[in-house]
Amino acid sequence: MAKKRDSGRKETRLQKEKSFSRRDFFKSGAAAGVSAAVLVGPGKASAQGIAWNYEVDVVVCGAGCTGLHAAIRARDLGASVLVVDSNFDVGGKMIHSGGFVSLGGGDAIQARDRAGADPDGFGLTAPLVPPADLEDDPDLLFKDMTDWSVVDASGVGRYRYNDRQLHRAWADNAPLTRQFQLENHVRFARVDGTHFGGGVSRARMAKAMLKLAAKTDIKAGTLSAEDRGDPEKERHSRFNPMRQTPGIPAASVGAPGWVYGGFCLARCLEFSAREKGVRFMLNRHLDEIIREGQLTGRVLGIKASYTPRFEPGTGAQLLAERQHRRARSHDPYPRTQGGHRRHRRPSEQSLRSHHV
Repeated sequence: MAKKRDSGRKETRLQKEKSFSRRDFFKSGAAAGVSAAVLVGPGKASAQGIAWNYEVDVVVCGAGCTGLHAAIRARDLGASVLVVDSNFDVGGKMIHSGGFVSLGGGDAIQARDRAGADPDGFGLTAPLVPPADLEDDPDLLFKDMTDWSVVDASGVGRYRYNDRQLHRAWADNAPLTRQFQLENHVRFARVDGTHFGGGVSRARMAKAMLKLAAKTDIKAGTLSAEDRGDPEKERHSRFNPMRQTPGIPAASVGAPGWVYGGFCLARCLEFSAREKGVRFMLNRHLDEIIREGQLTGRVLGIKASYTPRFEPGTGAQLLAERQHRRARSHDPYPRTQGGHRRHRRPSEQSLRSHHV
C-alpha cells in the first residue's frame, strides 16, 4: 500500500502467493503503462529535489475499468499499489454502464453455459443460446476482430484498423481476463449473445450481477434494496450510480432474483482491490508526468492537484460511497492494514514509487 515517507508505518505484507517475484514483475514489463511515482502539490515539479511524501511500487492513473484490473493484477504480483483518480468515487464510466462484458475465446462462462451447468448454485435457468454458438477459441476471436470477410450488422468495422498485435494479445488474454474477474468476486448471468465490438460469429457477452438480499455482501454476491436504488422512481444510490434503470432485473438473462449493471462489476473489483491492500487517492487530477529529464528518461511519477466536488444545492463535499457508508457506521468494504485514513488537503503531499 502507499507508504507515508518517514512515518514509520510498515508496508502491507506482500501477497503470500505470487506468480513471480517483484523484481521479475518489473523486469518482465508487466507494469507497462503505469507510472512509478506520484507528487501531489502546487508548483512545478522536477526530477531532482522532490520531497516525496509517499512511495509505492506502482501508481495506476484512473480508477475505472482498466485501472481497477491493473491495480489488482499488480498487487497479486507482489507490488504495493496506489490508484489516483480525479473523481470522488471509483468506477469511471464502467460503474455507470450496463455491465455488459464481452470476452470469449473459450472463456469460463462460455464453457459453463455450453455445458448447461450452474456450478455455483446461482439458480440460473437453462442457457439462452445453443451450445454451438458458444464454441470459441482465441484464434476465432482474433479473426472476428480483424478479418474483413466477417460481415455482420453488429460488427464494428473500424476495429479492424487497430494494431493487429494488440488484437492478438487481447484475443489470447480474453479467457484469462474472464477468469481473473471470477476470482475477484465478479459473477455473471447467462451468455445472451454479443454486442457491437464484441465479435460477431459467437455468443460472448454476459452481464455482471448481484443477488437481491437483506444486506450487501460482496463476498456472498448479495445486494440490499437500499444499495440497488429505486427502479420505479428511477432513483439511484451512492453504491449504484448507473445511468440506466438502477439494478436491472436479470431474469431475462437467466438469473431470476439477481440484478445486473456496471456497478456490479465495479464494486466487486473495488472490494477485491481494497481487500488485497490496494490504496486509493481520490479527488486528485493528473496534471503532469514527471520524468528523469524534462522530456526524456524514465518516468518517475506524476504531479496531481486536489479536485474536490460539491453538491450543487447544499455545497456539501461529495464523498466516495465507501466514505459515506462509513459515516453511517455500515461499511462492507475491508480495511487495509493500518485502516483507512483520510488525507489532509494535499497541497503538501507527494508520492513516489520504486519501479516503473
